Amino acid sequence: MAEELEQGTNDNTMSAESGTPQDTNTQEQQGTILGGGTDTSGNQEPPAEPVVYDFTKAFESGEVDQTIADEFSKMLNGVGATQEQAVELAKFGNKYATDLVTAYEAKRQEALVEQYNNYVEHTKEVLGNKYDETVAKAGAGVEVVEKSIPNIREILAENGLGNRVELIQLFAQIAGMAGEDSNTSNSKPATEITTEQELANRIYKDM
Repeated sequence: MAEELEQGTNDNTMSAESGTPQDTNTQEQQGTILGGGTDTSGNQEPPAEPVVYDFTKAFESGEVDQTIADEFSKMLNGVGATQEQAVELAKFGNKYATDLVTAYEAKRQEALVEQYNNYVEHTKEVLGNKYDETVAKAGAGVEVVEKSIPNIREILAENGLGNRVELIQLFAQIAGMAGEDSNTSNSKPATEITTEQELANRIYKDM
C-alpha cells in the first residue's frame, strides 16, 4: 500500500513538472490593461510615404488650387488611387462643378428676365392709358440727367431698374422740371441742372 501511494505521488510530481509549456509568442501578443497586441519584435513595416499627385493635366489652364489639391490628395491616398486615377477623378469633379455653376447661372438669368417682365407689366398696370406719354417724358428726363451722369443708362439697365414704375415716374418729373426751366429763358437759367448735387437737390428738395 505504501508503495502505491509513493508511486502516485511520484506520478503527480512528474505531471506537474512536465506540464505542457505555454507558447511564449502567444503570451507576448496578448493584450493587457496598459497595452498589448503590438508587435514589438521590430518587424513592422514603416508607413508608406503619401503619393504626391499632379493635377495640372486635369485642367485646361494647368492651374490648381493648392489647398483643394492637398485635401483631395489626402482622400485619394486613403483609397490608394494611382496618378492616372487621380487625374481622371479631378477631371470628373471639375466638370461636375462647372455644370452646376452653369445650371445655376441659367436659372438665375431666367429668374431675372421674369422679374424684369413683371416690372413692365406692373408699370403698364399702374400708368394705364398714360403709359406711352409717361415713358416718353421719362426718356427725355434720362437725356437731361445723362448730361451730368453719363452712365445713367447703364445704371438703369442693372437689375431691371429702368422698368420700374417708380423710376419712370421720377424721370418723367425730371423732364417736366427741365422743360419749365427752358421755357423761363432762352439763356442759361439759374436753376439749370449741371451737377449730380444739383440734380439731387431738385429731386429731393420737397422730401
